[in-house]
Amino acid sequence: MCFFCNSLALLYGVAPIETGGFRIGRTQVVRVRRGMGNEFTLEKEKGMKNQFAIAVASLAVAFSYSEAHATLVPPSFGFTLQSGGTVVSGNAGDFGSTTNVSPTEWFFYGSCTAMTGTSMSWAYLVDPDPFVTGSLSITNETAFAREYVVDFELATSISMPSTLISGQVSGSLTDSNGSGAALLTSTAGGAVYTALGDGLFVHSLMSNASQSVSSAFGTTSFTGGSFGTPTPLAGPAINNAIGIRYAFTLSAGDSVSFSSIFVANPVPAPGAIALGILTGVIGCGGRRRVR
Repeated sequence: MCFFCNSLALLYGVAPIETGGFRIGRTQVVRVRRGMGNEFTLEKEKGMKNQFAIAVASLAVAFSYSEAHATLVPPSFGFTLQSGGTVVSGNAGDFGSTTNVSPTEWFFYGSCTAMTGTSMSWAYLVDPDPFVTGSLSITNETAFAREYVVDFELATSISMPSTLISGQVSGSLTDSNGSGAALLTSTAGGAVYTALGDGLFVHSLMSNASQSVSSAFGTTSFTGGSFGTPTPLAGPAINNAIGIRYAFTLSAGDSVSFSSIFVANPVPAPGAIALGILTGVIGCGGRRRVR
């Protein structure tokens, strides 16, 4: 078992089963499945070259930390669901649970059925420093295919004149109504996944995508790609918020789940880099004098 898994077990008092985590930017994350009770288990994403990971915790898991830090205020983490001219939006914390799992990290777990014919649920770990990682599931309960646009946006705690960015997406499509077929496509030739900075385009994945299932109640898993791994890409200035947008068309009576991550790190200013180099030189000189 990896060092991170052992640390997670010690921190949360649980026994991870297995993992294949990877590092994206400065963030090491690990896929977790929430159980019906207070437990959670780690699991691999089938068919992925890199074991994409998502940190998910339950309310009971973080009680000890939350009670000791009751005065902390969760960041603004909102969602917008659009389909067929109807728009539903709100703060993710108002549609489920919000748990503080570290000094800067928060777990949002919830669901929304406010849009007729659509059920949506999510589980996200966020840090306004910032990163967003988690899972989204949607079921089209109508008798016809529907186009969806879903945004999740996190207010950041820092302003970044320039950034280094990384991201990834994967998912699964299920024939939930047993019709023998299910279809997921990107809408109007666009991208299924788009990373956002201050509400604007940063990077996209799964352009002109098409995934299908051809068996009753069957499921297919897909890898939607990544960017900025292992080397982060140069990104734009981000001052107020980061987010992830999902845009797709889903066949009648079927379900899709996405696992995704978007990380934005500030690029150190030249003065900060020079100061770091100078500090290292002084430190080395000091150690030589001691010897």
